[in-house]
Amino acid sequence: MKEINIAFITDRMIKGHGVDLVVDRLADGLAREGYHTKVYCNYFDETFTNRKSYGIERLHYFKPAANPIIYEQRIRRLVPYLNSKQVDLFIIQSFPFYSLIPKLNAPVLAVEHGVVSVTDMPLKRKLKFKYMYHSQNMSYFKKAEGLITVSKYLLGCLPLSLRKKASFIYNGANHYKMKDVSSSEVADFRESMGVSADDILLLYVGRLNLTNQPYKGLAELVSIYQDIYQKHTNIKLLAVGFGSKNDEEYLKNQGILAIGNAPEEQMPLLYSSCDIYATASKWEGFDLPIAEAQGFGKPTISYNIGAHPEVSRNGHTGYIVDDYQEFKEKLEILLLNPDLREKMGREAKEYAKEFTWENSVKNYDHYIKKMLSLKDTDIQPKPHINRYKTAKSKDVSVVIVNYNSSYQVLNECLQSLTKQTHKEIEIIIFDNNSSNKEMLRDIKVLFPHIDIIYSGRNLGLGEGLNRAIEQATSKLILISNFDVVYNIDAVEQMVSLINNLDSSYIGVAPKVKFYFQRDFIENVGISIDENFYAGNYGRGQLDLSQYNKQEDIFGTSFVSCMIRKKAFLKNRVGPIDPSFFLFYEDVDFCYRANLHGYRFRSCPQAILYHRYSCSFRDEATAFQRIYYHQKLNIMKTAFKNAEEHNMKRILKNELGIQKQNLRDANLKHIARRIASDSRKSSRHLKRQRHFIQFSRQLFDSDIIKYSRGEKDYFDIVRNEPEYSIRNLLYSYRRLFALLGNEKYEGIVNYLTTLESTKFITDSRLFKDILHGKLEYEPISVHRFIDRLS
Repeated sequence: MKEINIAFITDRMIKGHGVDLVVDRLADGLAREGYHTKVYCNYFDETFTNRKSYGIERLHYFKPAANPIIYEQRIRRLVPYLNSKQVDLFIIQSFPFYSLIPKLNAPVLAVEHGVVSVTDMPLKRKLKFKYMYHSQNMSYFKKAEGLITVSKYLLGCLPLSLRKKASFIYNGANHYKMKDVSSSEVADFRESMGVSADDILLLYVGRLNLTNQPYKGLAELVSIYQDIYQKHTNIKLLAVGFGSKNDEEYLKNQGILAIGNAPEEQMPLLYSSCDIYATASKWEGFDLPIAEAQGFGKPTISYNIGAHPEVSRNGHTGYIVDDYQEFKEKLEILLLNPDLREKMGREAKEYAKEFTWENSVKNYDHYIKKMLSLKDTDIQPKPHINRYKTAKSKDVSVVIVNYNSSYQVLNECLQSLTKQTHKEIEIIIFDNNSSNKEMLRDIKVLFPHIDIIYSGRNLGLGEGLNRAIEQATSKLILISNFDVVYNIDAVEQMVSLINNLDSSYIGVAPKVKFYFQRDFIENVGISIDENFYAGNYGRGQLDLSQYNKQEDIFGTSFVSCMIRKKAFLKNRVGPIDPSFFLFYEDVDFCYRANLHGYRFRSCPQAILYHRYSCSFRDEATAFQRIYYHQKLNIMKTAFKNAEEHNMKRILKNELGIQKQNLRDANLKHIARRIASDSRKSSRHLKRQRHFIQFSRQLFDSDIIKYSRGEKDYFDIVRNEPEYSIRNLLYSYRRLFALLGNEKYEGIVNYLTTLESTKFITDSRLFKDILHGKLEYEPISVHRFIDRLS
């Protein structure tokens, strides 16, 4: 079985646009057939962001130009970024992206939805659409390896030279849930709209603006309706579709019922509630609403233009008319003949079975396999996706980078993993050229099922993780330190959460507590502030359950976290930066993930214990090593990921700190090295920055916000929590904010008051006071009070 990556490129993915809906259904269908699909577009809304089957990414935005040639030139700046992705086939859906076809390094399938009629348009818009038609048909489509139109009509509009390699594939129309809408629901809706049981309700679905797209014919349909209404006052017209409040109000002032931007789930009710579907559109490459209405058993009436004779059958599923007068005549026939409406509705419902997404996807699948010379066995359909089903195969790969760990420490970690309630786990250890390899041989004897990869040299943490992840066979990756011990259900808790989150969430963070101080939190995920300094949610705080609610967070610490394996693909977040030898590799990865629009969530029900700073406690040079990697990697992270103004500010600040350190005899050597290595990496980082900024989905402020209000209460010099009233106060304040419990409000108020009194100067007195006031609080609180200084 092969992994085939398909990239759809289109202008937008928002509610109310036919092409966007088509892209969504094709991307979803091909993903279920076994392809890896992703949609790249200029902008999107929440309508399509929660699809589990395919990814969606906002492209770097280029402001549209009035001159289409200039706009195409801007769009072509995307070529290096798109070519950097692992794509086997590009499917391009719209202008101006057809201009990318000659420049892309993978085959292109162009989909032609048609260039609209320019009748009654202003001169500038006419010229734009004329240019689009000629540039596509005379230049770009010739250079595409494949070409599909969405109707026979559009196929016939192509130049003869293109028709030889082109095919037509109809769109589907069964995208709305065809649930049975009860007669009572229909009656209630019609009543709410002022439509009685005796009224005949016409439905129009499309743009609600009467002037911006004159070919849609809404103004003419309104005129037809008003003419008919003079004779038949029991007729009502309901216009539904994309439009503003002003558009709605204008239509209502014309006597038209209007619903702008109706939610997808309401569409079955709208189609079920009408008696006739009507459109006066003067150009359509396909016309989805006609096929949709017929799927709900409604007769249709439309002009004899474009693909209408293909989507409906004149005299059987409704009427196809030639002019304004015939439109009124045929509409009147339908108004006066309920039996005819019912008969045509039955035929319409049967004929609509020709237009299903199952057929469309099947035809695209066949066409793509022919283009890429694939066999049917190369692609295997995916089973139905149930977002609430926990995977049952070996669905978790634990990856551990080892460097000179002790037998006792690593053994305890592995014992905790093998005793998990979630049994379907594989364990991969990547050894970074440890000096005690005989210890690993003993470990292998004790745990024969684990895989150990031996490196000939120390590649650092980032690359070590990449090498281990490459060998993982599961869809979920549990990144783990070797010096952690897991509660028995920790893996099960993380798997359960991530499998019940939508696809925009790529990772979850467990609650990590200190191994030697188990009452205290080390982290429940990580954050980053405006200076790109990393923080740990809850570090140094007593665990009073103040972090026990699952929350959206900036990211996950690589001490331990679960991440979907697909996140490490180059066409998603990408691998961990191998140049991050130690520290900030998780910050950099999570920042890139945020930029791409992915999210992380805390999983405080999954608990583990970490021997904090285990690898550095015995090193005389530990401080300098930590300082070097942290400071260098802060700058690298900012250089790659930050918006330009933030990047310049952070680099200036950090280099300024190193300039000051040159005056310190103990730090000047390390300061020179940091500044030098920062300069050496700039060329490589600039290249990365170019691509990362092209894929930006969020501003820095949207990412940094996750650090708001978070406090770190860990003393790094003493390597222990900060024993202070302020630490205790913050823990209770967060607990009160979480639960709103009056008891915790009282404790917060008391601690706030106590902190500002002279009692704080008498250690024994204020400890006695606190023990009494917090008499019924957990024993860990009283142990904390005893340590207050």
